[in-house]
Amino acid sequence: MRRLLKALETSAKHLNVLHESFEKNYPKYKEISRKIESLRYIDELRKEIYVGGKKRGRQGYSRQMILGDLLQYILTGRGYYFAIRGEEFFEEFIKVLMYVSNLLILMEDISVDIDLRVQVLKDLENELGKEFYENAEEYEKFKKLMNYKGVIVGKEGSEHEDFFDSILPKRVGGVSEILVYAYLIRRNYGYVVPLLQAQRLLGNRGYIIPPDFLLLRSKGEIFGIEVGIGKERQVSSFSTVTSIPVFTVTVGSFEQPQPFRCGKCRRWIIYCDKVIEVCAKNEDVTPEGEPKRYLDCRECEHFDNGECAYVVYHGKAHNYANEVKELRYHYSCVKDDELVQRTLERARRPRLIAPIPWVDGLEYIKPEF
Repeated sequence: MRRLLKALETSAKHLNVLHESFEKNYPKYKEISRKIESLRYIDELRKEIYVGGKKRGRQGYSRQMILGDLLQYILTGRGYYFAIRGEEFFEEFIKVLMYVSNLLILMEDISVDIDLRVQVLKDLENELGKEFYENAEEYEKFKKLMNYKGVIVGKEGSEHEDFFDSILPKRVGGVSEILVYAYLIRRNYGYVVPLLQAQRLLGNRGYIIPPDFLLLRSKGEIFGIEVGIGKERQVSSFSTVTSIPVFTVTVGSFEQPQPFRCGKCRRWIIYCDKVIEVCAKNEDVTPEGEPKRYLDCRECEHFDNGECAYVVYHGKAHNYANEVKELRYHYSCVKDDELVQRTLERARRPRLIAPIPWVDGLEYIKPEF
């Protein structure tokens, strides 16, 4: 990942060197550049490229969206040139998408790992300086988050949610978008047009909000794909204006969307190497053509008598609050739980599993071949 981000940094540096050289040596260029800087709302445009925090409201700003867009640009804006070079490159591209998803999932663990969160905040402030917080209000939010010693999950720590949310790129929502993209491009639903960076489509002296993806199919069919629930009004508006039907999808089921948070340590569960290999080879389907929802870890060569760090236990166990809940847990977190041991002894279906990121909501869109 370091090399990909370094390349993005070098591209930005290249543009900046060009700009500074032309400004220094070409008066006409410098004149036009100054005109841009003197525009009334140019600083508002700057805030769409980087801004120190998150602010709600119509004229607010969202650093997490900016960071997510930049990351997705690498994958969906340039990655396709890599993916089309051949079958091996395509499989490698799927692996990149899924491993990057794992990285984003792991970043979210600072919601419960206080020491790691404090260190990340210190590193961001040291490297970015005052640009890390847009104004005094955001600086106060930063200091309060630095001093907060609790978790940020659900209602716990919700008073810190805005600044915390601005630190990471789109958080788990960005993961779902990447995983849906990986799923769509390796299936036969049609040609996929990512609109993840096109949050607004301009025209007719206004704009519409598009879905996350378009599917271009044979016989002139076009479908929209929106990832996640709660956007019914937005989807309805787009369909009304364009006459393009939009399907809402999610990774996992709508009742239990992925990725999952471990019920014990409350860290997020990432996808194992075996699952990523199976998905890259497009082998995560049943003989009936239905998507597989998990792998049975006991049948995996990496199981190692339950010592594999990726093994997930799905069943009843004592959670972080010592309550008995049927959830997904890191097996390493609950393997000594007597309730888990008894469940595994009499289980009729696999309880030690590796979740597969299947996509729900596509049942009315039939594969083309």
